[in-house]
Amino acid sequence: MNKQKVDSKVFSLASNLFGFGNKIEKKAVENNIAIVVATSLQPENRIMAVYPAISMEAFSATMDSYRKYIASYNFKTNAENDLTEKHNDSVRSFLSKNTLSDVQREFSKIFLFKSRSLKPRAFNEQADAFMKDHGLIIEKRKIQTVKYATELVFQNLLHLYNSQLMKRNEQYIRLGVTAVRPIEEFKINSFLVTALQRNGVTSLDLCKKTVRNHRQRLEECGVFVDYHFSGQNRPVEVHINTRILTVFDLKTSKLKTTENQCVTSENGKVLPDNNENTRTDLNEYQMNENVKNISHDKEFPSVTPLNLFFTRTRACNTENSEGDGVKNVKVLNTLSEKLENLIIHPQELALNLSSHEYDNYKPIDLRVLFKEAYSGTMSKENFRELVIQDFFKSISKIYRNSTPYAGSWKKAVNFYMQNKFIAFTGDSFNKQSIVDDIHELRWRIEWARKWFAKNSNVTPLFPSDYFDMTRKNAKEVGFEYTKLKYSEHLKSKAKYEVLKKKLEADGVRRKATINHAKKFENEVNRFFKDKITMPQLYDYVEKNLPAEFLEKLPQMILEKSLKISQRVIFDDDFLKYNLSEF
Repeated sequence: MNKQKVDSKVFSLASNLFGFGNKIEKKAVENNIAIVVATSLQPENRIMAVYPAISMEAFSATMDSYRKYIASYNFKTNAENDLTEKHNDSVRSFLSKNTLSDVQREFSKIFLFKSRSLKPRAFNEQADAFMKDHGLIIEKRKIQTVKYATELVFQNLLHLYNSQLMKRNEQYIRLGVTAVRPIEEFKINSFLVTALQRNGVTSLDLCKKTVRNHRQRLEECGVFVDYHFSGQNRPVEVHINTRILTVFDLKTSKLKTTENQCVTSENGKVLPDNNENTRTDLNEYQMNENVKNISHDKEFPSVTPLNLFFTRTRACNTENSEGDGVKNVKVLNTLSEKLENLIIHPQELALNLSSHEYDNYKPIDLRVLFKEAYSGTMSKENFRELVIQDFFKSISKIYRNSTPYAGSWKKAVNFYMQNKFIAFTGDSFNKQSIVDDIHELRWRIEWARKWFAKNSNVTPLFPSDYFDMTRKNAKEVGFEYTKLKYSEHLKSKAKYEVLKKKLEADGVRRKATINHAKKFENEVNRFFKDKITMPQLYDYVEKNLPAEFLEKLPQMILEKSLKISQRVIFDDDFLKYNLSEF
């Protein structure tokens, strides 16, 4: 089994993230990678050019070489298939005349199972080795020849390769790079092949799977070599056989190729199955099981003082007799019963209001009212009356320094009981609608209290006048005017939310810009430390950072180079002097 080469990109990423043993081991692996990369980039293995491109002349020469190569490959393949057919005839003849032993049958099954994913040539080689030990019992596979349709796919791939080379040439021209270098690998994206158009018409009406099959056939026949797979979401990287490829150097205006190169048969690698899901899929039912197991029958915690619930509440004792024993059992009131016991007669409420009994009143907790509204047993009429009485008890604070008559309070209470939370049909609102308006009422109560506390020279009107729903003007000093203030409060709150979201978005944008700048500077520093190459630097900036950083890259490299050169000149001048002379 061939030992897989360590990829320089993968090793660099893994060593930076997780470390790699001690320094000696890491240095040894780095040297090994450097030797492999340097060997693969020798002039006899790669076409060398400054600004390579596939011009019309280079394209024509490449296609001529491709056709000659494929014709030779198909001739060789057909000859191999003839030998394979003769071999299979011999196997079938042998099996028809002889009975296999149990060992031969079991070993043949194991061999076929283990070799099911091999390519035909690799399978046939394994079969030859197997049959040396177990006899002529395995049929070989036929090798597919390269069809004419693959030539059309190869032509479109050359067009994409030229676009990739021209894009890299543009970057190098901006940097002023004029050194001869090996041409870069071809990054194949099957989707781009299917998306190619000519004059608004799709060039090849193929799916991505078909393009992958043609690419795999080109790998098997040796047109594509040095296959590298970097992940399902990244394009595969290959090199075009130097016996086939011809490029045009824009710097020298000459065609570049390699002469007298030996083409070796490349064993195709097992491609990953894109239909196989390697992610960890969470079970939605398991994610929500905690939600489903929440009990809805748990008693709501007491959030209101106990003396509020038991004001004017009679103790309830029931006597139950079982057999000969008599036990006194104390039955606790439910939440709905406790709230109903808070409702008093309107006349009694008016007297208490006039005698300032609720100057330090704490309203019923909103959570208790919400629980009653959505899961309680109170009728909607009783709930409406409870909320109205709680409202008057809360707003009585504005009359702390005045003594309105009980009759005036009684008129205000009766007016609200006749008009507040009443539908046009004459029925009470449902409890859910009432409880949704309580927050607004309490905000308006607090605004009125603060206004009268600030304007102490203004005495509130009698309750029968102050709670008149027709007093909506500011000069009329009525409670209904607070509804306008509440609307203004909602508008200002909405503006604040918009401003808050804008500030948060600006903060996220600033943080992202700072992070991008740090990543940009780190990658440039890694380039000058010879940890990454120029193509890797460009690919990282292009794929992981905003477009403006790609525009700044040439200027950044130039400035960094000047700083390094100035530092080297300073160090050389400094070494000329002997410190002992000072």
